[in-house]
Order: sequence, then C-alpha cells, then structure tokens
Amino acid sequence: MGLLCYLFSKLNLMSSLLSLGFEYKGCHHSFLARVKEYGNKTEYHVTVMNEELEKLLYGNHVITGINGQIITDKPDTPGEQHLLKCYIAKALSKYLHEKSLASY
Repeated sequence: MGLLCYLFSKLNLMSSLLSLGFEYKGCHHSFLARVKEYGNKTEYHVTVMNEELEKLLYGNHVITGINGQIITDKPDTPGEQHLLKCYIAKALSKYLHEKSLASY
C-alpha cells in the first residue's frame, strides 16, 4: 500500500485531471484533460466523453498552453477536427481564465 501511495503522489493524479464541458453543434459534451506541465509549457491530453467525437480527435488529442495561453491547432489540421479542438480549447481557456481570476 505504501508504494501505491508513493506512486500516486509522484503522479499527482488528483490535481492533474480536469473535467469540463463544452458546446459543439448545439449539444453539450464533456471531456477529461490530463494535465502535464513542463516549465512554462502545459499539455492537456483530451478525452471526449462521446465516442464519435473521440474518434474525430484520434491522433490529435493534445492541446498546448504556453505561459498560460492556449495555442490553437496547426493550419494543416482537418476541418472538423480543427473545429472540435477549437471548441474544446475555448472551454479550457475559459476555465483557466476563471481560475486565474479566482486566485486574486
């Protein structure tokens, strides 16, 4: 049991997982984001709680933040995938903005 607690504390699982919602094509959806921090760069590994949308993100499910700013996708990302990631990034950005305001 001690080893398991040690591993969980090193992974910091509780503070590195977000659960947020977003609107896409007139419907409310949820996603989980596993947060990985590397200095001033943060990666959000996204899993959409909808099978069809999750398949759409396959292979391109990481959203990056640098110095607290969410970076949008590469220009060569396919249309529907890019649109979905923009809606997710918008929800993530709103959450981060509200979190920063709450810390004042």
